[in-house]
Amino acid sequence: MVAGIFAKRLRKEGFHYSEANLFRKLRLIDLEMHGRKFLYNRDVWWETLLKQLGLSKLKGPWIHKTTLRYWKTYAGTSPLFSDTMSTIHRLKKAEFRLGMVSDSDGTPGMKMKRIRRQPFLRYLETIVVAGEDTPDVKPSRRPFSLVAKRLDLQPRNCVYIGDNPNTDIEGAKRVGMMMILVKRRGPKGGHPDYLARSLTEAAKLLMEN
Repeated sequence: MVAGIFAKRLRKEGFHYSEANLFRKLRLIDLEMHGRKFLYNRDVWWETLLKQLGLSKLKGPWIHKTTLRYWKTYAGTSPLFSDTMSTIHRLKKAEFRLGMVSDSDGTPGMKMKRIRRQPFLRYLETIVVAGEDTPDVKPSRRPFSLVAKRLDLQPRNCVYIGDNPNTDIEGAKRVGMMMILVKRRGPKGGHPDYLARSLTEAAKLLMEN
């Protein structure tokens, strides 16, 4: 979607790039921002693309409008994993207390706006948006410490379930939480306490430990 917006905008300015070419460049920027820089502000991503093309002079309000369109499209095309609600119901029935740590999207308030639309919202006692509620995003230890504090629990009495080894393991374990990594497509590596193939399996591990 973003590649198409850029291709159309650049054509209006007299520059011709194929959507496929722009998509490849955006994909590399995605990998860099997620994998090494932990920088999620899409305005910065799009400006990085313009810089790579030598077209930084084209920056303007349309960049942020592209970000807003991106998140609107993303929200409409990213359903929950099929076992999300059944896992939450199972954990609540077992009287586990539930909180959430999620990184900021880089656009203040955007992540919470999306979370508020989710059916699991009413089951969460607290939500920490790292990078907004804390100075740093994951894997900083601060958001993990904050979610435990808001739940009035010691981190050693908490279990963090995540699916990104680059951001979810280090911070949780540094504050003393048990860490269960759900293996999905995407980055691999890290040393969680447990590996699970799904949220359902993660809940089973939680019940057994």
